[in-house]
Amino acid sequence: MNRHLFKKYFKTRGPAVLPVIHVLDQEQASRNIRIALQEGAVGVFLINHDFDMETFLPIIRAIRLEYPFLWLGVNFLAVTARDAFPVLADLEKQGCVVDGYWADDARIDEKRAMDDQPEAAEICKIKKECGWEGIYFGGTAFKKQRPVEQGDYPHCAAVAARWMDVVTTSGTATGKAACMEKVKSFRQGAGNTALALASGVTPENIGEYVDSLDAILVATGINLPDDFYNIDPSRLGRLIKQARVLPVAESTHHHDEHGDDRREQRWYLSLMAPRSRSEKYAWLDPSAAYVNARSFNAMMDDLLEPFSAQEIDVVAGFDAAGFVLGAGMATRLGKGFLTIRKGGKIPVDYDVVPMSNYSGRTQEMEMRKPAFAKGTRVLLVDQWIETGGTMTAGIRLVERQGGIVAGIAAVCIEDNAVTKDLYQRYKMTSCVVPGSEIQAQCNQQTLDSFKTFKPEHIFPDILPGENNTRQY
Repeated sequence: MNRHLFKKYFKTRGPAVLPVIHVLDQEQASRNIRIALQEGAVGVFLINHDFDMETFLPIIRAIRLEYPFLWLGVNFLAVTARDAFPVLADLEKQGCVVDGYWADDARIDEKRAMDDQPEAAEICKIKKECGWEGIYFGGTAFKKQRPVEQGDYPHCAAVAARWMDVVTTSGTATGKAACMEKVKSFRQGAGNTALALASGVTPENIGEYVDSLDAILVATGINLPDDFYNIDPSRLGRLIKQARVLPVAESTHHHDEHGDDRREQRWYLSLMAPRSRSEKYAWLDPSAAYVNARSFNAMMDDLLEPFSAQEIDVVAGFDAAGFVLGAGMATRLGKGFLTIRKGGKIPVDYDVVPMSNYSGRTQEMEMRKPAFAKGTRVLLVDQWIETGGTMTAGIRLVERQGGIVAGIAAVCIEDNAVTKDLYQRYKMTSCVVPGSEIQAQCNQQTLDSFKTFKPEHIFPDILPGENNTRQY
């Protein structure tokens, strides 16, 4: 699977972090999945470490029913993909979709030529014939397999890239980090095929691996102390945050086709459309950038970067454009979503606050009553903060019910006395970097990118003829 497509599939900037849960029972698996989602994981792998595959299957079915939209991968311990793929295909026919399969041993022989791999070829043939179309993570030079000589690493990875979607390797044992020489050799050998590492990655050492890997399968590095079966939320949250940090060279020098520096100008802002109707409408349309999947998810990454799931209890969005960003951020954080409405919209008991909007017109903002328990930490989200009137009204509504404003997020926060005061009082984040050139343009309500804007720039970036699985 192409590295670029893999990152698009998981909508990540850095490597996709996939927590590995050693399953005891359905309740323990479900509890750890909730933690993983709350901390921002893009999916999980389940492993039957202590029982056989037949005992494992009902748990997988139950988890899929409980989490219908979860990216779910499995590893049938000591079972190769040759036997696993037909089982996965049968599960799918029963309505239980498994998105990924990880085999500790992909049956690659590094001493043979790339196309002279009879066992790997048989596995691929079975995958095609049974019809399972998930992502195949194949273990290569993996722990507990036969040792592979260091000089064979590049060829081993190149062979693996021919026969699986994600080349997957490990350190020497459970919890043991792979040496960087091995990772770099595998990165070289795998070429443009996605590469995963499945042991020894921790919040403390992930920085060494970020620019070489496309996926991290992690268990002991994020588990509670002396606990093989349960995730430590703080460790997982730290690891995911570190995984989203771009390598220095990319974060400070990368430019896309529009020429915007990602660190300062945030390339996706050039997709915001200029006003094409009368002056009674807003001067631009930020939602044009939401249509493009890569753009929208990059915006989510940047808006959520300062926050961890542990800091937030609920996300609140403002009527109406704030609903889009707020709901997206709530989903990423694994939190609930609260609507703050314009006056006259809520059909239940409510609190109301008068305010003056960006046009100077007086209106009211409403919030259901009660909306949450006292002490609830709320992240307030709107599309744009111009005068700060709407946001100030939302703060009053939250604090009136005993809530705590844990943060404020928007595509842009324009400079004025009100917003400067908000910056002093709350944790604030925006897609437009404060102090940047594009911030100055937003303050003047015009963008240089308007000069070259074309509506087709916002079209979703689907590459014709490409898909998410390798064709054999």
